[in-house]
Amino acid sequence: MNRNINFPLGFRLIGVYDILLGLSFILFYKSIYATLEIELPNHPGYIFVPALFIVCGGVGELLIANNPLRNVDLVVVRLLMKLSFLATVLYCYFTLGIPTIFLVISIFSIIGIVKNLAFLKWAKKQKR
Repeated sequence: MNRNINFPLGFRLIGVYDILLGLSFILFYKSIYATLEIELPNHPGYIFVPALFIVCGGVGELLIANNPLRNVDLVVVRLLMKLSFLATVLYCYFTLGIPTIFLVISIFSIIGIVKNLAFLKWAKKQKR
């Protein structure tokens, strides 16, 4: 590994963040929505499903951290997940007017996107 870049640590940090974020929405969605004055959807499944996807993505990040070069394909999947989330939130924020908290959360996805792109660039050089 490059001495200046600790990719496994980056994957672990984002993995823990995603797991905690998803679990927070699963366990405390009523309090979160009430505090932010956001109207609850008509069914908690609309919160649980995306929250569980975020938790699963966090688990993926932790799996990547164990052996990043072996898991390059999973890094691509995580990159696509984060890009999809960011694009959806930005589109909805600017066209439909969703609550700002989702924009803030999506900004944190940019960190994951940059990390994944940097890793993929580094990994490509390692395979030469």
